[in-house]
Amino acid sequence: MDRETLSMISFPKRSRVERFKGVVPQQNGHWGAQIYANHQRIWLGTFKSEVDAAMAYDSAAIKLRSGDSHRNFPWTSVTVQEPRFQSAYTTDAVLNMIRDGSYPMKFADFLRCQQGEIDAGMNPSMYGDGEFFCTLLFQKELTPSDVGKLNRLVIPKRYAVKHFPNVPESNELNMEGERSDEVQLEFYDRQRTLWKFRYCYWSSSQSFVFTRGWNRFVKEKGLKERDIISFYLNERRDGHRLGQSFLVIDVIPRRDDAGNKEEKMETVTREDQNHRGEAKKGFRLFGVQID
Repeated sequence: MDRETLSMISFPKRSRVERFKGVVPQQNGHWGAQIYANHQRIWLGTFKSEVDAAMAYDSAAIKLRSGDSHRNFPWTSVTVQEPRFQSAYTTDAVLNMIRDGSYPMKFADFLRCQQGEIDAGMNPSMYGDGEFFCTLLFQKELTPSDVGKLNRLVIPKRYAVKHFPNVPESNELNMEGERSDEVQLEFYDRQRTLWKFRYCYWSSSQSFVFTRGWNRFVKEKGLKERDIISFYLNERRDGHRLGQSFLVIDVIPRRDDAGNKEEKMETVTREDQNHRGEAKKGFRLFGVQID
């Protein structure tokens, strides 16, 4: 993520006598966060600091309430992107991310893409000269059936019809002997490996799915339930004209996965090598340091 951009997030200090909206002290010295919506109290979780709890409240308020008067902190160049980030999720999904602590990591991944730094390990020169711009298309949390014996990934309909080619409902074969209701989609991953997935529509379950190629991806990446799959579009822009584009697939391991710790350690090592001697910058989101 762009270090200069991340350093722009800051919050004004408040006196101890001034209370944050939705923040309640706990007997163990931590701070709880809660919000009221539709005449109901919604518990957001317990946090180590008062500021982390206040930020959790602000994030939940984006989905549940309207108007800046319901915020603890003013908008910044970073937090102003939260509504767009949350638009890809349901209200329950956002609240669950806040409660289980995965919200800051997923939001940080979203920010990285919006800054055009997908960190996919791709060399732009492979695709010609020019600057690449990255756009997050959507993310999906894997279900047990996505990584199970069915050997398929279900793509939510609202994303399938918006971002992927149209696949008509048909059982007819084309000139090459293939079903006319399926196409092949190609994606690059962090290691610049090309992955090919058969994409089709199953009329029996009324689902858009990846079939052939998905089982191999699951096994080689070691995917598990609750891992996050992210889909991006990388476009090369020559001057003011859009040029070549390609799709990218990335994996965000669930936070309680030990493999995630190794990946984060590798990322820190690369950052240390690239920015040796530079001062550390970043911000804390819900108690997590984002560098």
